Amino acid sequence: MIARFLFASCFATGLTLTALNITAPRALAQGVEADVSNLRSLAQDSSILNIQTGQKLAKEGTDAYTAGNYAVAVQKLQEARQVFNQLSNFHQELVGSFAGLDSRIAASARDRALKSAQARDEATYDLARAHRAQKQADLAVPLLIQVLKSQQPGRPMGQNAYAELLAIGFVDLPFPSPKEMSPQGSRPQSAPAAVLLPSTPASTELALLSLKGGNGLMAEAASAVSVGNYSLAQSKLKDARKIFNQISNFYQDISTVFAGLDTPIANSTRDKAVESAQKRDESTYQLALVHRAQNQPELSVPLLVQVLKSQQATRELGKKAYAQLFELGFADVEYPRKAGK
Repeated sequence: MIARFLFASCFATGLTLTALNITAPRALAQGVEADVSNLRSLAQDSSILNIQTGQKLAKEGTDAYTAGNYAVAVQKLQEARQVFNQLSNFHQELVGSFAGLDSRIAASARDRALKSAQARDEATYDLARAHRAQKQADLAVPLLIQVLKSQQPGRPMGQNAYAELLAIGFVDLPFPSPKEMSPQGSRPQSAPAAVLLPSTPASTELALLSLKGGNGLMAEAASAVSVGNYSLAQSKLKDARKIFNQISNFYQDISTVFAGLDTPIANSTRDKAVESAQKRDESTYQLALVHRAQNQPELSVPLLVQVLKSQQATRELGKKAYAQLFELGFADVEYPRKAGK
């Protein structure tokens, strides 16, 4: 128990075992022979933190998916994804520790990190498909974008992830887009044809994670304000603001991935990112007004400052945000200044 406490304390305080003068168990220190295989407990099948365990969970998940048991598939694939992600991160930490010190250890750890990351992306992709099968496209989109960012569009799995986003309706243009095709109509050499996986059994539309979903929440908030139900309006505007912020970030991620590779897709998703950010700022401004109507100016100020930072004082919404700060007494000088002042 004491040893466990000391071990945990090392991580909490940032100390090393050497600093605490902790030595190996007495039996080993005295040279008593031990079965090395028993010491490598993480290499055993019973361990929950090795590549074999992750592969087993992933197989159980894909088998459940094939059998139509999507709830079990989601559970198993989530567990597999977590195992693979931890393994990849831990091995990558070893690479950093041994880079320039021991090339063999660094190379071995790097290979393990890459293998675990690939398995993580495969589990993430299958998890997204399981969510789609459950008509939960809103949960699938963030996972597919993670795969796309990790794999890039030049790899089959990255292309499959983008194809799923296209099928869901989160993006509009196929990859490669028509304008990016070669004169013969073939794919660019940097983007080999994807190995298509079994299609998702249920085609679903996005419920909330879209501009349409966010706009619907803003309309509900406006209706709530019209009848004086500010608590409901506040809740709806918070949800809308969160959704617009998420999809703005997602579209920006996609635009970055395709920058220099497929200009129409990069431009299209960048435009969607800007549009989503504009709607986020509008919902943030409306939320600030609701807080003010509830006599909660201290909650309005941070929101108005966020809008001003995003929109700048040269845009109409930025000017409105500053005007609210002036009316609340948070700012002293009016802007834009009236003639003669």
